[in-house]
Amino acid sequence: MSLQKKLEAVLSETNATFGVAVKHLETQEEALINGDHYFQMASTFKVPILATLFRDVHEGRLSLAERIRLTEDDLVPGSGVLQEFLPGAEVAVKDLAMLMIIVSDNLGTDKVLELVGTERVDAFMKELGLDRISIKSSCWELLSVGGGLAGEKKGLEGFHKLKQKFQTTGIDADSVIFQPIPENNVSSPSDMGKLLELIATGQLVSQEVCDGILDIMKRQQLRNRIPYLLPDKTIIACKSGTIGSVVNDVGIVYLPEGKGAFTIAVFSTGNASTKEGERMIASLTQTAYEHFIGNE
Repeated sequence: MSLQKKLEAVLSETNATFGVAVKHLETQEEALINGDHYFQMASTFKVPILATLFRDVHEGRLSLAERIRLTEDDLVPGSGVLQEFLPGAEVAVKDLAMLMIIVSDNLGTDKVLELVGTERVDAFMKELGLDRISIKSSCWELLSVGGGLAGEKKGLEGFHKLKQKFQTTGIDADSVIFQPIPENNVSSPSDMGKLLELIATGQLVSQEVCDGILDIMKRQQLRNRIPYLLPDKTIIACKSGTIGSVVNDVGIVYLPEGKGAFTIAVFSTGNASTKEGERMIASLTQTAYEHFIGNE
């Protein structure tokens, strides 16, 4: 059975809408499901931010060693640990980027995004020919609009207000942030897969840039999607994302015994629960893994 048919069989078990792009980097065998459709990226948009940061470091615009002072005005709710730090902590740019990826830190993400510029991240994706990756909002903007507090000012008061909103009513399922349009943080599975391929093959700016990006992505600590059903020692560089019924994960999986690597980008919406979306992503990844290592 073809990889395409195997992945479609997995998705026959869910009523959620999925977009999938899988490609073996050596053989070029690939499968696409809703490959060109827009999906809300959630925190997978942190991969394009990381790519832009390392491009800027390569060009001398920024330094990974520079320390950034965090204040109450930087607070962002949701995932991460920096919101728990005492105000005044000084954190290196590289550490902000590390936390942005490995624990999906929202505060760290928005500080990195301030440094590189939202418009410049979006423009870099277009320069790469990835026209269906669109980045318009920071984590704060995404969460405040999704929480029904559009325009809420960042700071201690806004942070507590938004946090309280999530604890009581949560994200508005009908929010504009979920519309699959380029005015939101959206991507097609195909274009996210192409970005991952550029990184995995050393073609994004330089080999050194790609090595820096991969070094961070391989340290991922959130491992309940792409990595979940794979052998424990599998090397994986990935980044997940969740907001409302959107459950995503994108990454590069390195196969054993010299069998190469494959990229996988899975976006979804309309999941009955986060766990259900996670189960599907894990199953899709396992199916691709076993297909590529020859376990029919």
